Amino acid sequence: MFLKTVNVGFGYVPEKKVLQGISFDLHKGSTLSIVGASGCGKSTLLRIISGIIQSSKNSFLDGKITINGQTTNEYRESGKLSFMFQEPTLMPNLTVKENIYLPLRIKGVKDDEKVSILLHTVGLSEYANYLPKLLSGGMKTRVALARSFVTSPELLLLDEPFSALDIAWKSNLYIELEKLREQFNTTVVFVTHDVQESLLLSNHVLVLNSLGEIEASHKIETSKTINDRVNNISDFMSEVFSDYLLPIQEAIINGKNKKNEKMDIIYFT
Repeated sequence: MFLKTVNVGFGYVPEKKVLQGISFDLHKGSTLSIVGASGCGKSTLLRIISGIIQSSKNSFLDGKITINGQTTNEYRESGKLSFMFQEPTLMPNLTVKENIYLPLRIKGVKDDEKVSILLHTVGLSEYANYLPKLLSGGMKTRVALARSFVTSPELLLLDEPFSALDIAWKSNLYIELEKLREQFNTTVVFVTHDVQESLLLSNHVLVLNSLGEIEASHKIETSKTINDRVNNISDFMSEVFSDYLLPIQEAIINGKNKKNEKMDIIYFT
């Protein structure tokens, strides 16, 4: 397995955990969406996987996470991990091209061709020399998306990066994300509060409940590509309504795992 979590728990005080008993295996090249009600620990789990959150004197982290056989720290230091946050976080004094180039410059790598290809892929070639203040919200997100792929990441973590965009922008970016994911064979873990978005983008969905536990998991069985899903959203949502959309929504609204039953590790194949 590429990404493996075993009984991961996190909290700021032992008696009140933000996350508990998170165990799953994810194959390389998969796209996993993590959904759940606000405050259930979705973004916290993403930051634990990235290594941003670790045990400290003010918190505790238990369980084990390995990424391609490495610890989170080892994997992050390998340069094969990329993280796209909710805000584009562009450098205001750098142009579009310079913002995309930044991770390569930090690593001391020169690759003008890759940056040019990414600019073209996200449709921003003619805006290469613009500063962020001259861009729309959707364009800034496209810059951030291109920057996320400039190091050819094996693992990309996304924390609701499209939440502030309208459906038209989102639809374009869903297709661009999938195009880049296929190009670089990247494994994607995507946090969202939007169940429809999770079904459009993913082949696996993990539902967290209000106790920070895994409430449910689904492998999305469909022959439709993301292009097909996005270009015919209403048809696709009708197709997945009974098997996935409704059960996921019900798990988010009603799921509390009241019996506190220990779930076996989930294998996403």
